[in-house]
Amino acid sequence: MGSHKKRSVGSRIGAVFANIGRVIAALIMVGIITGCIIAAVLTVYILRYINADEQISLDNLDMQYTTIIYAQSKETGEYEELQRLQTAVNRIWVDYDDIPQYMKDATIAIEDKRFWEHNGVDWKRTFGAFVNMFIPIYSGTQGGSTIHQQLIKNITGDNEVRIERKVQEIFRALNLNKRYSKEQVLEAYLNTIFFSNQSYGVQAAANTYFGKDVSELSLAECASIIGITNAPTAYNPFLYPENNKKRQEQILFEMHDQGMITDEEYEDAVNEKLVFQTEIVQERIAPVYSYFVDHVIEEVIDDLVEEKGYTYERAQQMVNSEGLRIYATVDTQMQDYVTEYYSDVSNFPPVGNAEYPQSACVITDTNGKILALAGGIGEKKGLREFSRATQALRQCGSSIKPIAAYLQAIENDVATWSTMYEDGPIQLNGESWPVNHYGKYLGPITIDEAIQRSTNTIPVKLVELLTPRRVFDFLHDKLGMESLVDRKVVNGQVLTDVDIFPMALGGLTMGISPLEMAGAYQIYANGGYYTEPYAYTTVTDADGNVILEKDTTPRRVISAETATIVNKLMQRVVYGPYGTGSGARFQQTPGITVAGKTGTTDEDKDQWFMGITPYYVTAIWLGFDEPERIIYGNYPPPLIYRQIMEPLHQGLEPKDFPIWGEVVQETYCTESGDLAGDDCTSTAVGWYKKSYLPGTCTIAHGTESIDLDEEDGGNRSESGLRLPGSRNDDEDDDDSPRVIENDD
Repeated sequence: MGSHKKRSVGSRIGAVFANIGRVIAALIMVGIITGCIIAAVLTVYILRYINADEQISLDNLDMQYTTIIYAQSKETGEYEELQRLQTAVNRIWVDYDDIPQYMKDATIAIEDKRFWEHNGVDWKRTFGAFVNMFIPIYSGTQGGSTIHQQLIKNITGDNEVRIERKVQEIFRALNLNKRYSKEQVLEAYLNTIFFSNQSYGVQAAANTYFGKDVSELSLAECASIIGITNAPTAYNPFLYPENNKKRQEQILFEMHDQGMITDEEYEDAVNEKLVFQTEIVQERIAPVYSYFVDHVIEEVIDDLVEEKGYTYERAQQMVNSEGLRIYATVDTQMQDYVTEYYSDVSNFPPVGNAEYPQSACVITDTNGKILALAGGIGEKKGLREFSRATQALRQCGSSIKPIAAYLQAIENDVATWSTMYEDGPIQLNGESWPVNHYGKYLGPITIDEAIQRSTNTIPVKLVELLTPRRVFDFLHDKLGMESLVDRKVVNGQVLTDVDIFPMALGGLTMGISPLEMAGAYQIYANGGYYTEPYAYTTVTDADGNVILEKDTTPRRVISAETATIVNKLMQRVVYGPYGTGSGARFQQTPGITVAGKTGTTDEDKDQWFMGITPYYVTAIWLGFDEPERIIYGNYPPPLIYRQIMEPLHQGLEPKDFPIWGEVVQETYCTESGDLAGDDCTSTAVGWYKKSYLPGTCTIAHGTESIDLDEEDGGNRSESGLRLPGSRNDDEDDDDSPRVIENDD
């Protein structure tokens, strides 16, 4: 019985354990089933809400990049950075191969030391970071996120502390690792990470903190820059250089500890003195663009609109934030000189007004390449300010005569150098018109004398003969003067520049800009060719693809013969006995010839000098923003021209203009304007087309001989300048728009 009782107890105990086992097994099964359900639900949740299959593309990162304008160095011929355009961020893409190995190693050492081994997620670090959230037992220099995961944050901007975001980030990182090489991921990361002071990417950071290209950085500088990423404000070397130095040394230690650098490299880098360029950031925070930079921005925007069909807003966005590379035409030394001259009003010739007028200057080469601009007198203080050089439309007065009346007369064989025209009025609406600035009419005078004196009557008669329409169409269509008005209705009246007054004397409906005037006058510096003035040659996108390219091929618009003859006539404006532009003569640079033309509107409200040399074309304008009379002794614009342009010609080879085309120099009779005969006693020398020569003089002459190259106009000092209180240009040009008809 004893053994039976023992078996009975043993059976009961076995049964209990069996039941417990079944319960445990049941619980395990329930747990497995529950886990499967939870996993299934979680999987559905991930797939449905977290979008774990979403892939991040590195092919076209939609981020802002800094546009840079480059200028060509005279010394090396290479393009060098001229101006970075201000944007909300400063980001410049740099290719993987151009990033120093030190920079790559520093990033991996401190951010993700198993970068080359893991599959986008470092599970050991991820688990350690998770445990550390609850039990702070894990310490180290790296967090839980890999470079892949940090790149995803940079691209998406999603940095919220949520479990589902972290899960989504892990799946995205795994996908990213499948689609792209480690080199591509590291390149993208180093180009998107934030380095404080509006700098994104290692190139912008290298420029900002050390004033260098990233490829030029030392080991110490690379570690300093990478040190910023962990806490961009706390490790900002401009604000907290001590913090940055500690972080830099920590990175250098990790690089040494991981075998990336030698003992010697480590010691040298730790001891290297870091020199931060704080002024670079200050310039970017509050930059002041030159008038040239302002203009090239507007030119690129306008071309994107016209050639590519973008809206103005879209084109402006591209320039401001899409990392364009603009290769500009500016001569930086010339621009610096012009900027300095225009920054101080005391550099300008004196006037009698209580306040000094404003002024503008445009300098191009002889084929439309813009070299320098000044849009106003005084220190420029901002970005894309109003420029009187390119945006102000003003009356051009007599400076229109060589490109309108005299050009068409010579080109169409209506007149020659010595053709005699009556300096006398015509009848217009019952009145004698126009009057001359010298207050009288001289009777028959040559074209040569008329352009020297800036006579008003003869251009009026020439335009009347040639027709205003012919002159207008040439200026508008051939010389790019798009500000001219063909027909405009204002308050029921039709305003137009297709009339004698605007085409002969420059009293235009809207006015003209100095840039347009400089563009027009190039034809007399290059033998008759026109190229629309341009401020850049090429624009590329951030990847180097060309998106805009200027066609700078000159096109002939007048004959070579006309270009030579009018050029020679404009030299007489500067060097002739009656020339109104004598103040433009160079005094310290002998051998460089100047040709030009003055221009003044009614009551001296606008004053001009258009000057050309074998090297440059220059437009000078002077006037008040709210037009009023300029009071002066010596006429200022030619003097401004000489003060600016003569120093810019120093060191250049002495040079005269070429003789373009089939032209000849002949002696003519000053009484008849015909070629001089044996009996002519008063003669001078002029330039003529071989195909259109005057006849030989046949009139009887007296015995008095006058040398026109020696005669003085009677109102100049010995220096060739106007005497105080005298006039030397066209005071009777009218700057009001010409009303042609009523619009019924």
